[in-house]
Amino acid sequence: MKCSEIMTKNPKMCTPGDSVSVAIGLMWDYDCGSIPVVKDMDSKELVGIVTDRDIAMHIVKHAYTHPCEANVGDCMSKNVISCSPEDSIESAMKLMASNQIHRLPIIDQNNSCIGLLSTSDLVKCLEGMNDQIIAMLKDIYSRRTSNQSEIVKEEKKEDLNSESDEIKNDESSG
Repeated sequence: MKCSEIMTKNPKMCTPGDSVSVAIGLMWDYDCGSIPVVKDMDSKELVGIVTDRDIAMHIVKHAYTHPCEANVGDCMSKNVISCSPEDSIESAMKLMASNQIHRLPIIDQNNSCIGLLSTSDLVKCLEGMNDQIIAMLKDIYSRRTSNQSEIVKEEKKEDLNSESDEIKNDESSG
């Protein structure tokens, strides 16, 4: 099955220059948690994505900023992970799991946003793939810090072992 078969087609979008209140209004009116951000409404070239969490965190962090005064470009994520409409659902699920994201913009060959694929789209449409969906959701919701801290600890051990070996080599040769 391809992303184009279950994605939300022509999702609501906004531009970086739109006020945060425009994005909030779209999320409220269309009951969604993210809005693709496009360069302009004609080209629909994807330049970011903004989530309800992005907005909330930005407004709280900058408590002096009213949502009507902040722009979407101030709080959107710019490094957007996306898929093409021809990509398989399985590859989209792997991307979502490995990047711990809930939504994937679907872009065409011109980088124009033509759809949005969410975990809820997957859950609704992929009956019989329960094990794969559960594994994806576990990966999305797992704590990154525990995995990352283990990797950092291993790297530190390797660095200490390497330094220790260098010191021993210096002492034996000098």
